[in-house]
Amino acid sequence: MSELQQEYYIPFRANTKDKLFIGRDEKSKRRYYFHTKFNLADGPMVYLNKYKEENLKLGSKTPLPDIFHDFGAMIIPKEFMVFLRNFDIYGLQLFPTVYIDDDDQWHENLWLVNFFEGINCIDKEKSKINYNPKLWEEGDPLVVKKTVFDDSILRAIHEDQRLIFTMDNVDMVYLYCHQRVVDYIREQNYTGIIFVKASDYKRGMENQPGWTGE
Repeated sequence: MSELQQEYYIPFRANTKDKLFIGRDEKSKRRYYFHTKFNLADGPMVYLNKYKEENLKLGSKTPLPDIFHDFGAMIIPKEFMVFLRNFDIYGLQLFPTVYIDDDDQWHENLWLVNFFEGINCIDKEKSKINYNPKLWEEGDPLVVKKTVFDDSILRAIHEDQRLIFTMDNVDMVYLYCHQRVVDYIREQNYTGIIFVKASDYKRGMENQPGWTGE
């Protein structure tokens, strides 16, 4: 058991009937992959509604959340970005982002929570890792079913520098948000995401019918 893991939560898209599934425009698709640092000279990242065409055919509009959830990342409003900039968070890049809604209106002053470096803090002995010798070779990302933190690695990093982090050397990248960040989000009443405590999370549980987080 990891003591520090009790202090962290994983954000997921709010599980509502009108939840928004976002995707990137073609240029942003080519730029984006995990643990990459983006170049401002290439312009902002651009996101859209994945199901825009379907919604237009149905004549429906999905309400826009305060926080957009992308797998392993979040798109946040300016106030949240300013809050995070108070801390020297390891590997974090807050990158300008645009969301283009179904009416082709541009929503600017958004910021992508992007990590260009992760922390290799998995406890390989206590975590449940799927080692398939036919598929996995030394150096490949770990296929993890249940993650346990190595607290000794995280304790060597000041708490302010790990208020949010991603894990290195794993095949599925999640955001880990410290309780202090979760408290801030809840105080602001931001919509769009729900949380599950990192110590409780098992891979794929967010896909279960009726799942609502913690």
